[in-house]
Amino acid sequence: MFESKRGCVLAVLAGLWLGGCEPGSALQTDPGAAGSDVRATSEAELQRAVVPGKELVITDRSVLESPVETTFDPAHPDGLSPQGAWSFGRLVHNMLPRGQRGDARAASRFTVQWLKSWESAQSPSTSVRASAPRATMRTVVLEPWKLASGCSAGPESDDTCVLDFRRAPFQLIAIVNRPDLRIVAGDDTAIGGEGRFVFQAVGPTLSQTPEGMTFIADATPTPQKLTVIFEYSLPVSHRFETLLWAQRWHLLGALPFGPAYNALLRTVTAGFSGPDMDLRRPNGSALNQLRTNEVALLGSRTVSPSLPPQIWELREFHLSRETGLLQQHTVNLEPSREFDLPPRGTLERSQQLAEVLLANRDAVLSNTHRLPPEMLANSTLVGTGLPAWGSGGTFTTADGRTVDPALRTAFALNTCGGCHRHETDTRHTPERAATTGTFLHLTNPRALDTVDRPADLDHTSLSAFLRSEIAAPTPERPLGGPRYADFTQLLRMQPQDVCNATGLRVCG
Repeated sequence: MFESKRGCVLAVLAGLWLGGCEPGSALQTDPGAAGSDVRATSEAELQRAVVPGKELVITDRSVLESPVETTFDPAHPDGLSPQGAWSFGRLVHNMLPRGQRGDARAASRFTVQWLKSWESAQSPSTSVRASAPRATMRTVVLEPWKLASGCSAGPESDDTCVLDFRRAPFQLIAIVNRPDLRIVAGDDTAIGGEGRFVFQAVGPTLSQTPEGMTFIADATPTPQKLTVIFEYSLPVSHRFETLLWAQRWHLLGALPFGPAYNALLRTVTAGFSGPDMDLRRPNGSALNQLRTNEVALLGSRTVSPSLPPQIWELREFHLSRETGLLQQHTVNLEPSREFDLPPRGTLERSQQLAEVLLANRDAVLSNTHRLPPEMLANSTLVGTGLPAWGSGGTFTTADGRTVDPALRTAFALNTCGGCHRHETDTRHTPERAATTGTFLHLTNPRALDTVDRPADLDHTSLSAFLRSEIAAPTPERPLGGPRYADFTQLLRMQPQDVCNATGLRVCG
């Protein structure tokens, strides 16, 4: 899942500005010092091209399958030990409140509470429709994990079971750098971008009866259409540190994949996923949000091709300052579907959305808008039979004013539903029609329906949107070719805020 607080402008596009606003390779310990190492870095190093697969969307098997970093170690459940640094369990332990991070029971309670939230309707906002239960999260993830941990089945053991994080049913499929999400500001909102870990659930495959009853069609643990993304801010206390984050990621591009690359990447990720990396935030964690994107809880069309079109759901969770637990939150920049065009939404509410978009036209077109909190969705719903945000039509106010296509597109692109379906190309094989898609930009290919699977089943699969952006450099396009020039333009307008603040000679 690639939606974000600034929408769907993907990390790979950041190469278009990172190469032109490059801080170099020498790490800086005093960001505010005059004559810093960053300024002294050679111009040749400053201009070295970004390597997207090593600096932006990292999916090489030597990283994702490294036994050191990806194997959870109960002897080092939290902290900065290399062993288990990128494991699901380490990330969970590190985001617990201080005093609980080494406690296996606390980590288990934290995780079980999060997974059980799917069993009941959730209303972070009471102004819009609740997220409907998808209780089969227990069937696909929680119960198999409990059994693998030696616990008895059923809800009765939820409170006493201690989950074994060595058996966590989540596979790391990518580490992602999102420099385009930086916020340059003189207050606590400033971040140097986002660093992300993308995991895919591995569990039994569900199907449905003609009456809509869900059952286990295949109990074999298999990658599922269910991803979990830990999305961290890159902490900064001075705007110069934004450049230092770019510098740290850029250093990775000069190394071959292998132990040295992993060691350097580990130092980068520790700076945002480690414990107490941002004491201003709940639990001291730099986690911005945790997001899920799934349709697996409704059943697989691979085992049951006759199933009707399914509705994917994307949920967002924040750490609660009051409880220290993950709590479902409204989805940033995503209106509730009742604000969409009829029959997906209502006429009155779609007119309200049109009013908001027209009143904030400049902000929407410049990628800086915020929606009224009472409009935000409790979760995102999107599917082949559920087009997103005016697709095939447009919004009109009650007095007849119309949202033009450019405004609609700018708005829709920044929504999760738009990014994961109708505003980008989410196919994973060119044989599929452009109107089809999986709603996943990153996935284990074995999770895809047979007709959607690429030829390579051994590596993380990228959507057509991402693959196009990570195209090999050419003399005409030295950073690789953008698929959609209008998308990349959004980023080309942004880097000057950092450049102006630092006076770097290489800023374009």
